[in-house]
Amino acid sequence: MALFGFSPVLFWFLAGIVFLALELLLPGLIVFFFGLGAWSTALVLYLLPMSLANQLLVFLVSSLLFLVLLRSFVKKIFLGRTLEVDAMDQGGLLQGTGEVIEDILPPAYGKVKYGGSFWQARADQPLSRGTTVRILEKNNLTVKVGPLAAEGEQ
Repeated sequence: MALFGFSPVLFWFLAGIVFLALELLLPGLIVFFFGLGAWSTALVLYLLPMSLANQLLVFLVSSLLFLVLLRSFVKKIFLGRTLEVDAMDQGGLLQGTGEVIEDILPPAYGKVKYGGSFWQARADQPLSRGTTVRILEKNNLTVKVGPLAAEGEQ
């Protein structure tokens, strides 16, 4: 039986391509497995002619099997892994300097610019806009800063 002038094998193969293309547009890594199911159906249909009801059953079963058995494995490959250690905690930030862009008047927070990013900042003493500061400590998205030249330094 030809559907839209295509053989059923070609139809399932093209449906698999459509599902894989849809995965690029939809989040969740689910539609990908429907593409694999469609390709499985095309392969089974190529080897063994069957009715449309059986084709749909093969498509459904193979898609669900791929989803259940391979999703966690494929997700690790395509979505990557998360970095357990905060890159900012490796000392790079604590050696840097920044510029106050919003006055810091303790206990209120201000803002500093460091490395092209803006950070909420706190300090032990008032710091005015334009002051160059040393980054002393980081706590989540807040940094503690102090004046670049400490008492007695020049």
